[in-house]
Amino acid sequence: MTRINNTRSSDLRENQAREETEYTFEESSALHIPDAVIERFTNEGMTLGWLRMTLKGKDDVSYIGKKLQEGWTFVDLAEVPEMSSASFVRDEGRYAGVVCRDDVGLAKIPTGRYEARSKFYRDKSTAMNEAIDAQLHGGRKISGMPISNNSKSKVITGRQPNFQD
Repeated sequence: MTRINNTRSSDLRENQAREETEYTFEESSALHIPDAVIERFTNEGMTLGWLRMTLKGKDDVSYIGKKLQEGWTFVDLAEVPEMSSASFVRDEGRYAGVVCRDDVGLAKIPTGRYEARSKFYRDKSTAMNEAIDAQLHGGRKISGMPISNNSKSKVITGRQPNFQD
């Protein structure tokens, strides 16, 4: 009978073939909305976003009023049951029934209105930047033109002190 001796090195864990698992880590975001929820609202023609509800512990009524005039409406838990574990619902006050995280509430707006608003403010910002550039360059579009301020000022404050020796 032949005896087979296994050496210790063949039995070691490092020498055994095993599948390597690669782990990745991403920092979690408190305002993450699940992709399935975003996709469902996108199919309905709506865009989701978080609106600030309180500022320094007080209701931010002017900000919320402005957003409601723009067309935002708050989302209640029946529309997003997937978010019930990571969010809370306000029980009382003017924001009762709103899905919240910290001091922000989940809201929706029609995508067309959202894109029109974004385009309006993007165009307004572009026009303001062009006006600043035109003012800095004196209305001329010369690249590489140095911008300088040659103004001089002198401050005089009454009589100079006169000390006797």
